[in-house]
Amino acid sequence: MSLLRFKNSYAKIIEPTCGLGSFLEAFIEDNVESSKLIGWEINPNYVEHANKTLQNITGEHNSIVKKKDFFKINWKDVKNKYKNSILFVGNPPWVTNSELSILLSNNLPNKYNFKNLKGLEAMTGKSNFDISEWMLIKLLDFISGTNSSIAFLIKTSVARKLFQYVAKHKLLVSNFSIKAIDSKKYFNVNVDACLFLANGITLHPADYTCPLYKKIDSSYPYKKMGIINNKLIADIDIYSNFSSFDSPSEFKWRSGVKHDASKIMEFTINQGSIVNGLGEIVDLPLDYLYPMYKSSQISRKTISTPNKYMLITQKKIGNKTKNIEIYSPKTWEYLVQHSSKLDARKSSIYKNNPRFSVFGVGDYTFLPWKIVISGLYKNIIFSKIGCYQDKPIVVDDTCYMLGFEYEEQADFVLNILTSSLCRKFIESLVFLDNKRPITVSILNRINIKNIAKKLGQYEAYKCLFGNTESQLKLNINPTASPANKPSHAFRLSEQLESYVPRSTSNV
Repeated sequence: MSLLRFKNSYAKIIEPTCGLGSFLEAFIEDNVESSKLIGWEINPNYVEHANKTLQNITGEHNSIVKKKDFFKINWKDVKNKYKNSILFVGNPPWVTNSELSILLSNNLPNKYNFKNLKGLEAMTGKSNFDISEWMLIKLLDFISGTNSSIAFLIKTSVARKLFQYVAKHKLLVSNFSIKAIDSKKYFNVNVDACLFLANGITLHPADYTCPLYKKIDSSYPYKKMGIINNKLIADIDIYSNFSSFDSPSEFKWRSGVKHDASKIMEFTINQGSIVNGLGEIVDLPLDYLYPMYKSSQISRKTISTPNKYMLITQKKIGNKTKNIEIYSPKTWEYLVQHSSKLDARKSSIYKNNPRFSVFGVGDYTFLPWKIVISGLYKNIIFSKIGCYQDKPIVVDDTCYMLGFEYEEQADFVLNILTSSLCRKFIESLVFLDNKRPITVSILNRINIKNIAKKLGQYEAYKCLFGNTESQLKLNINPTASPANKPSHAFRLSEQLESYVPRSTSNV
């Protein structure tokens, strides 16, 4: 570890949230002078235990660990007190702010939207963050423009966010590296984790890049991530050959339907009966039910016949739902019967919206042809799905989709997305260890037209989609029926008829 190899060159080594002082103990055993070491810990019992342990090792009576709350540290005072270079080290809490709230912890940073998220992003989970992310941002701000450094064991996903933060805010920080560690072996947790290293510098770097190492003791990186045009690139060497594909997609990728109540809103057919996730056999017409796939189904090379259905209460976000009582009384009765669970959905997106609302719906939801992909799986597979029993198949919010009115359009786009050129481009963007390797933001960076030109298929593209430079708007033909009226029903007896998806492909 290059940075730790020069640990003796720092005037002070500080471990915030040092717990029982294991890192400090390791430094002493590695012949670092105890006078250089400082520990901060909020738990007074840990402070007492750590100092006793360290004093037994050194034979000295000075207290290395001080009681201090990281979230209340005055960083200006720290900078004034320690004029020379500092090495900050440690293994901060691997929990999120929401998890600490659940645990009724009082030791939380002041809540504010430090990522400057807007609208739904700020309400649907993206505002949640690792406590370690918040802490390391404070330290990165501190070392910017100095000769100080950091070396922390953290989640790999958090390390990437920190790297992006530095680049976005143009901090005077460089010499990054991310070295993977076997968290199962050392911590008995199944988390992609790493040793994250960074140095403060006094001049702006020429660019922001970070080598990635497969092991903590690897001598050479296996690839290098970077920031190009304010975008995070997983492999900048591969990306350089396909950067022309990285342009706003002319098609708008969207998430599937979000309802946050799978046991109420999703159903299976069992021996001719409709069964919800609570195991209840329900007397429910199929007026508002649509065949559906989940991520686990579309992540396979071969997709089976739909075996689940979703209750979709609106055609567009914000549609009134009360008229369901008129068009399908039994559906409304079912919703009211389970209203205690539906009304208790926690996400703030349901507040001030019609009762029993869903999200991720629009004209695109009900188009007859879709290209779909799971956001959860490492085997990145694009698939084409169609209709089942004259109803369009929908996907849940763990999936992403493009909707098309004509099968030829879907076939063409699937062919582009599964080409070797597109596959390599996607590989240069994707981090497979992310909880969601594929995101809608990544998909919306894939410009189909530019790839079609590279593949010599531009004329076919123009025939199918025209020569528009703006986003294509492929909508269902308007109808005279009210917005939230069921399009049509289909017979339960037809459920057993076979459905074979037209095409799936693996990237």
